[in-house]
Amino acid sequence: MVDWNMSGAISPYIIAAASGYVVAQVGKSLIYFSKRRKFSWRSVFQSGNMPSSHTASTVALATTIGLLDGLNTAQFAMAALFSAVVIYDATHVRRAVGEQGEVLRGIIERDAKQELEIAKLTPDPKDRGGRKFPKPYFARGHKPTEVFVGGVIGIIIGTTISLIATSI
Repeated sequence: MVDWNMSGAISPYIIAAASGYVVAQVGKSLIYFSKRRKFSWRSVFQSGNMPSSHTASTVALATTIGLLDGLNTAQFAMAALFSAVVIYDATHVRRAVGEQGEVLRGIIERDAKQELEIAKLTPDPKDRGGRKFPKPYFARGHKPTEVFVGGVIGIIIGTTISLIATSI
């Protein structure tokens, strides 16, 4: 039997947050697989895309705290604010950085192609430049729909974990 009380080894809050993250990441992998008909370990760990695992985990945590400890507690207020910051970051800051990363990658690819064309026309190999720019990794942020689905997953998981914790 699992001991859900606060003196036990397993915290329902940690279980809720971790479950939200895992369920959302597995969901991403299943969506990736259904679109491409192949499995990718990268899809298991990637950020961005449908659904938002960060939103799912923070909303699951806030829901669990709200249902177990009460909606007018300091803990719930902190968890709700934490969720709001994560959601804002995912839909605004990380999304903008991801879009900028895509543009930067495109510029680097374009410039690399131009350098190759110039190198072909340059008779002296010493004048060919040959600069290599690494393609930057960029994490895509989330569209509002992806965050919404992550939030729904978080509410479902937080509610489920809270019901299990109170029934034991």
